[in-house]
Amino acid sequence: MLCFVFAVNYFPPNPTFLCIKKGSNDWQNTTAILSVHERITEHIDNYQTWRELELRLKQGKTIDHIEQQSLKQEEKYWQKFLERLIALSRVLAVQNLAFRGTNESLYSPNNGNFLKLVEFLALFDPVMNEHLRRIKNKETMVHYLGKRIQNELIQLLASAIKEKILAEVKLAKYFSIILDCTPDISHIEQLTMILRYVDIKKEPEVSQHQVSIKEFFLGFVPLKETTGAFMTETLVDELQNVGLQIDNLRGQGYDNGSNMKGKHNGVQQRVLDMNPRAFFVPCSAHSLNLVVNDAVKCCLQATIFFGIVQHLYNFFSISTHRWQVLVSIMKDLTIKPLRSSRSSTRVEAKELADAVSKYELVVSLVTWYNILFEVNITSKHLQDKDADLNSATKQLEATKSYLLSCRCDDGFQKVLVDATEVAQDLEIEPQFENKTITKTAKEASI
Repeated sequence: MLCFVFAVNYFPPNPTFLCIKKGSNDWQNTTAILSVHERITEHIDNYQTWRELELRLKQGKTIDHIEQQSLKQEEKYWQKFLERLIALSRVLAVQNLAFRGTNESLYSPNNGNFLKLVEFLALFDPVMNEHLRRIKNKETMVHYLGKRIQNELIQLLASAIKEKILAEVKLAKYFSIILDCTPDISHIEQLTMILRYVDIKKEPEVSQHQVSIKEFFLGFVPLKETTGAFMTETLVDELQNVGLQIDNLRGQGYDNGSNMKGKHNGVQQRVLDMNPRAFFVPCSAHSLNLVVNDAVKCCLQATIFFGIVQHLYNFFSISTHRWQVLVSIMKDLTIKPLRSSRSSTRVEAKELADAVSKYELVVSLVTWYNILFEVNITSKHLQDKDADLNSATKQLEATKSYLLSCRCDDGFQKVLVDATEVAQDLEIEPQFENKTITKTAKEASI
């Protein structure tokens, strides 16, 4: 091997050396050939050349030593530069900030958060400053600041995080899934996949294990169809792609759509057919919302009440002036300025004024304020990441007891008392169109 490397352009007349250079297939005499070759002058010279090169490399005295140092410095420079780009990408991702703007040029308006932060770092960081100097002076055409590099950094970070999540899930073995569908801006249905599992860690200095429930977003999956069969197939394929076994699935959480919770062809039933231990739990907050919606739809008075509330909101939001009048009294409302003619506005305002001046509206307002206030407490509790089955059940029972207490004469009497006080402050006569209810309201105001 020494003679192959150090005597490439040297062709001495020695036949033994030529045999080594050209190769030999005389396997029976190989030992003798190598023994003779090791004693010839050419081989000894090449061996000495190799030992001399090895010594110079260790002492850094080769002719290309300076070039090697320059290459190592350049390598360290790019390594430090990429470390800063990765750290910058992590900050933007953690803060849910957009990377790009309307253009991709340095030191130009609206060039996005990524390039603006690069410009900011260059003010204080010598590595980033040197890189931008090279770009401005056109010393380099490779800047690693374009959209492709940004997307690649995002993808690399996402892959690393996803691998870590999946490693923890596989270590826990058993897991649950939460699925939901929503169309994106291009009207493509996206399946949202979330994994939920129990993470158990043992601290070195603590005797007890640290147990925590973890929930992570795994990604979006485009859907061509939203049928239960196709979504089940997609779910199984995605679990196989990430190395998770559906036999270890212990829970399913979906909304109340028929394609998800259907007891015959829904996703939950199809998964149960494959794994009977993957118990289905519908979204409690969504179920609570459906209960309130159905309660409103089955009551004409409630439907009229919410129609008036929606009409009021539309009336004030259609004009910036009217909206300013409203927000001076009520806070935390979103402004949606539009225009309308003055004559129709006066008629519409008169109709709304007559509608809100009725005692029935005040009673509905008090009723639904109390109901929605209680429901809102329960809804937030059900969506709390620290909520467990026991606390959620107790809260639902409390809400159920409250609603039952409202569906009786004593509950209605209390609502009339509160509504009468509000009506008196607003100078509204506590009178219903129904005479019997009017009598009850007057008795409640005494």
